[in-house]
Amino acid sequence: MNLNELSKRAHQNAVSHGFWDGQKTTREHCLMLIVTEISEMVEADRHDKHADLALFDYAIKDGEFNDAFKLHVKDSVEDECADIAIRLLDMSGAMGIDFTHVKTPDYYRDFGRFSMTENAFALVKGLAKENISIIKRIAFALQFLLDWSNVLGFNLERHIDMKMRYNEHRGVRHGKKY
Repeated sequence: MNLNELSKRAHQNAVSHGFWDGQKTTREHCLMLIVTEISEMVEADRHDKHADLALFDYAIKDGEFNDAFKLHVKDSVEDECADIAIRLLDMSGAMGIDFTHVKTPDYYRDFGRFSMTENAFALVKGLAKENISIIKRIAFALQFLLDWSNVLGFNLERHIDMKMRYNEHRGVRHGKKY
């Protein structure tokens, strides 16, 4: 996964959809919106909502991408995990982070030993560690998501790509205040 390319793409899309227009975009603001996405992933899991890629792939053969996405992927655990990554990538793009100079964090978590909520909370705790640089926290969170998605059995990069494609056709701030 090329984090530099994804970061630029996510940030350009966020800018073009008004997320950075006169908005209060402090690090705390950005991190809180990431935490809300983590909560949405937990809620998707609570409702046992998972993407059905077989139906999605079948539906896009005969239909429109966004319709197939809404029916078979949107608001699923996988989709919300992609949203977390996209918000992290957008923040990275806004900060101009060059991932070629960022060391992959030394972190191991046995995700299978913990519940969805426990893993989600560990991610929130890692993002909130103010004694660690924001760049290291972002790198940690992206690696955490990659590792977690592998354990959950889905390709995070594919879901990021699908969600960014879907987001490209949405309205200003996706119809939200911020």
